[in-house]
Amino acid sequence: MTKINLTDNELQELKYHYVDRVVDNMATKDLVQYVFDDMLRYVEGQPNAEFLDEAEQYWEDHFDEVVKDIKQYANCSFKKPIEDREASNYNIGELN
Repeated sequence: MTKINLTDNELQELKYHYVDRVVDNMATKDLVQYVFDDMLRYVEGQPNAEFLDEAEQYWEDHFDEVVKDIKQYANCSFKKPIEDREASNYNIGELN
């Protein structure tokens, strides 16, 4: 491998350009899956109280209703296990 000498500024530009090209060449479905996986890792890493505060802020006045629905769904017999779900279960066609 050839040794590459880059300044910090040049390395930052290369990183930016690399990410820009990779993202530009990703299919919408792949982008959605990537963001979904990244956000799931983010919320799984949050302390429960911090996550609940963030979720409550997101749903605002509907938070209690969402929690009620989630409790009902989490305990039903027809739900698909979380590990068998993926972001592609969402309507990605509307994103194009």
